[in-house]
Amino acid sequence: MANYISGAPLWVIVLFIASFLYSIAFLTKPVKQAALNAGMTLRQSRNIRIGILGFYMLYLAYVSVLALKGVFNVNSIPPKVMVLAGLPLMIILFGFIGNTGLFKKLLRSITLESLVAIHVFRLVGVFFIILYCYHLLPAKFAFSAELGDIITALLALPVAKMVSKEKPWWKTAVYAWNIFGMLDIVNLLVLAVIIAKNDIVAGAKGDLTEMTIFPFVWFPAFAPATILFLHTVIFRKLQQIKTK
Repeated sequence: MANYISGAPLWVIVLFIASFLYSIAFLTKPVKQAALNAGMTLRQSRNIRIGILGFYMLYLAYVSVLALKGVFNVNSIPPKVMVLAGLPLMIILFGFIGNTGLFKKLLRSITLESLVAIHVFRLVGVFFIILYCYHLLPAKFAFSAELGDIITALLALPVAKMVSKEKPWWKTAVYAWNIFGMLDIVNLLVLAVIIAKNDIVAGAKGDLTEMTIFPFVWFPAFAPATILFLHTVIFRKLQQIKTK
């Protein structure tokens, strides 16, 4: 089992787990406020938030068990972590959650600026660079992943402020920022597949091994599906605003 745990220093692992879990909790705050805006009671809003947290805790537990057993730690196209973890989460979010009556009710009540601002959580992408510094990730992947996340995160608050103050061109800014954030994730997925394919051709050990073992497997299992979903939610909110 030890072979399927990150080779990063203990302080990096502990800090990553704490930061990641905090990020998930952070994502639920606007949902709680949206529930209150929709006229739900404080207890109902708390239950919704707890439900989201509970779902993600169970999901991360599922991913962690598979990672610790070495299920994802094989060279394959597409990577197993995408098939067994990322894809199921995407199906749940896009195929089920996004079509429920509760979700649509919350979407009508949540503010656009809060949907944009929550993307500051992508600063957790700094761990890509930390892993590179310990020679656990290739530079081309680490810096590509980090740069896009950092830009998206740092621009989230200024763009959200433009929305709240209804500054000129705020809609253009949101569309541009949102598209950039989505393309960053798509680029990362494509890069991961290319690296995995090259590893298979070369018969080499996977350069992205850290993304298949505990705890950094949480990145590919959680981030692509969740972030893409959050970006599409912003497009849906913009459409609501346009039709008012």
